[in-house]
Amino acid sequence: MKKSFQLILFLISILFSFGLASLKTDTLYLSLNDAITLALKNNKSIMMAQEKLKEQFANKGIARASFLPQVSLSGTYTRLGTSQGFPMTVPIYGKYPFPVYNFTGQLIGFTESIPIITGAITETLEMVKKDNYNLNAKVTQTLFTWGKLINAYQIAGLSFDIEKESYRKAVSDLKLQITESFYQTMLADYGLKLMNESYQQMEKHIKQIEKLYQNGLVGQLDLLRAKVQLANIQSQLIKINNTRNLAYYVLKSLIGINADTPIVLNDEFKFRPYEIDLDSAINIALQTRADINNMRRTVSILNKTYHIQKTANLPTLFSAFNYNYQKPFSFTEENWGKDWNFTIGVSMPFFTGGANFYKLKQTQAQLNQAKLGLSLLEDAIKLEVKSLYFNLEQERKILTYQDENVATAEKALILADEKYNSGLITNLEYIDTQLALTQAKFDRLNAVANCIIAQAKLLNALGKQ
Repeated sequence: MKKSFQLILFLISILFSFGLASLKTDTLYLSLNDAITLALKNNKSIMMAQEKLKEQFANKGIARASFLPQVSLSGTYTRLGTSQGFPMTVPIYGKYPFPVYNFTGQLIGFTESIPIITGAITETLEMVKKDNYNLNAKVTQTLFTWGKLINAYQIAGLSFDIEKESYRKAVSDLKLQITESFYQTMLADYGLKLMNESYQQMEKHIKQIEKLYQNGLVGQLDLLRAKVQLANIQSQLIKINNTRNLAYYVLKSLIGINADTPIVLNDEFKFRPYEIDLDSAINIALQTRADINNMRRTVSILNKTYHIQKTANLPTLFSAFNYNYQKPFSFTEENWGKDWNFTIGVSMPFFTGGANFYKLKQTQAQLNQAKLGLSLLEDAIKLEVKSLYFNLEQERKILTYQDENVATAEKALILADEKYNSGLITNLEYIDTQLALTQAKFDRLNAVANCIIAQAKLLNALGKQ
């Protein structure tokens, strides 16, 4: 009995170990690149952008098909309830021998039977048979369109390129969102850790005050002030923890994973500067950004559309070939027969009420708008890059000052601890020094996150994200 009980305990321990192992494997350890990879896989906006890209690729294929001959096959069977025809009289023939007489009038014999009309009947001659079969093959080919087809194909290609750039922009924007959310979440993690350290340090300080108070070296006011400050830190801990939970929820939503999935952010919280001067940044943005490239393509599309509209009233040359295999081949034959014909022709609009003229004017106005929009967009990009560049420079300077500030605050707390134990400063001065260090550390963490995010925004504006 005892051995059986031990065996059950052993099996339970194994199952419990496997359960813990499975819980551990459910936790996602994510670097920034891991988070971006998951987001690109799960994000529905990216999926929609991919489908739009496929759609434009198909449109390009449709435009390319216009250059090739169009072949169609058809087969029909028609059964007529009543066949058309006209009545006609058909003579009835009979064969009779005729007697032959000599010159004296004597019968000397009979001739061969000779057909003669003995009567007539009326019949209906069918012009169309009741059972009709037809197999048809048709080939059509556009021969000359004044460049309409080539321009349409180039427009489809430019539209496909626009969608590719739009997809790249969607990916870049999502990467920026993930980067911003990732480091804001890491900032919340570090902020919570920093506040916990401050809380533990204040607890340690209160124990020191309690000993001094028991020995009559400090007043009750110092002890009460320290406890009030500890309560304030507890309130800050609750707020920071709520902020952290919200940051994780936002990050999980962007990545596209379940909100209940535990994740651990596994990356360096460190700013690595990307060195570039302002003029180079502006030039790169004007050359590589998706929106400026798409606006240029839009201008090109409208140019080609304008050329198509200019040739709208010109004739189009085309050809067609038809091959028929049918039964009955004619109203006099019941057999299968074949026939074919070849056509070459010209078509052109003769009168459209001025519609083509106004379409040309409309396209010209759209082209002018696109050119003005391109100029406005260039100015806006220059302004955006300058703003983000100067913002990054500002955050980098702040980070440098915060490094110095933290070092100074740490030295100040060491001195304050020594002076407080020696009775040279008050408890209030010590608490202020401790708060200053906590604030300096938090400001530095915030400065690191701000630098990382500001640099990511600049790279996104340059089209390099």
